[in-house]
Amino acid sequence: MRAYNELFDRYFPKLYRLSLNHIREAAIAEELAMDLLCSLWFKRHRLTIKTDISTYFFRSMKNHIINQLKKNIPVTTTLESVKEHKLVSENHADAQVMASDVEKAYRVNLEQLSPQRRRVFQLSREENLTYAEIAQEMNISVNAVENYMVAALSSLRNGMKEYTTTLILLIIFQALSTLAYFA
Repeated sequence: MRAYNELFDRYFPKLYRLSLNHIREAAIAEELAMDLLCSLWFKRHRLTIKTDISTYFFRSMKNHIINQLKKNIPVTTTLESVKEHKLVSENHADAQVMASDVEKAYRVNLEQLSPQRRRVFQLSREENLTYAEIAQEMNISVNAVENYMVAALSSLRNGMKEYTTTLILLIIFQALSTLAYFA
């Protein structure tokens, strides 16, 4: 019993934190850690651990977390029911106006970049090319690509500062839409 208490005191906080990092709900994370340690107690007479005890605990905790996450996978649905469902942001006129304003501001700021910076930015962010691929396509060095990207991102950040609140609201609208969909 003393050995079990020592293991509990030593490993419960670590297992709880590991679980909480993945589950994000304190009560469930605590329950998973407790279940793992309780199962160790109940299986103590027939359990043979051939690895380091911490390795055993963390691998077992990982399996407990995976099983818990599997229980919470959203139910799949038909395409027809998705089409019938109206998302909050699609019906919310303010969200549509805000999204349109942000898109226009982005395009204006993008057009204000020098042609080289704009091209590098678009190849990277819109066409998903690596810096090496961009360098080869534009016949410039990878360092030049990096410098153009740093300058482009800085310029776009400065130009879009006033839209930070709007972007946050759009993200919230989208999150609410997703929650409404899964409710």
